[in-house]
Amino acid sequence: MLEVVRRRVRGLIRLIPKTRRGIVYSDFEDELGELTETELKGLDIGGGWTRFELKVRTYVHSHGEDLSVQKLLRNRQLTSADIDHFTRVFLDGGFGTEGDIERAEEEHGGLGLFLRSVTGLERDAVAAAFDEFQAGHNLSSTELHFLKLIIDYVAKNGFLGVGGLYEPPFTGVAPSGPEAVFGDAGVDSIEVILDRIKATAVPSESATG
Repeated sequence: MLEVVRRRVRGLIRLIPKTRRGIVYSDFEDELGELTETELKGLDIGGGWTRFELKVRTYVHSHGEDLSVQKLLRNRQLTSADIDHFTRVFLDGGFGTEGDIERAEEEHGGLGLFLRSVTGLERDAVAAAFDEFQAGHNLSSTELHFLKLIIDYVAKNGFLGVGGLYEPPFTGVAPSGPEAVFGDAGVDSIEVILDRIKATAVPSESATG
């Protein structure tokens, strides 16, 4: 259709009145100030940090036989030994620098939480964490839908704070908050489960092996 229009318009060009246009000349010089280097803070355009995240994600999803990887993806408690293992792998493999490791720890509250945020969790593992919550309850379709949103979100992002339940996509189901779906007691139970999931990515002092 566009080609037909183009052809028809092209045939009308000959009807455009021909007028003489004056030629405009300019005579001025471009002025450049002193060149200075500017640092774009918080911006990483395809740089080392992006490559580091990509290499970490690729390693985790291609080393399913690694016991530490299995614990990371299956919502099992990580230990300091697991964190040390990942650190050695990333540094020895040239994934990034010690600075990258430190940045990951600072921005995410620990290397374990950084890894979770990059790789997510196996969905079955997240669903299993909510088995007890569903046991003995005849959940409504709205409750099941909301719960599915939670499980999908945690599987993709690795963890979720209860505050996130008051933001999209959850407000699409309960604009006033999750209490409108589960009640106060139900939200309290969900918060406990979410905290447990997040805690498995944070090695405790006693979890060393």
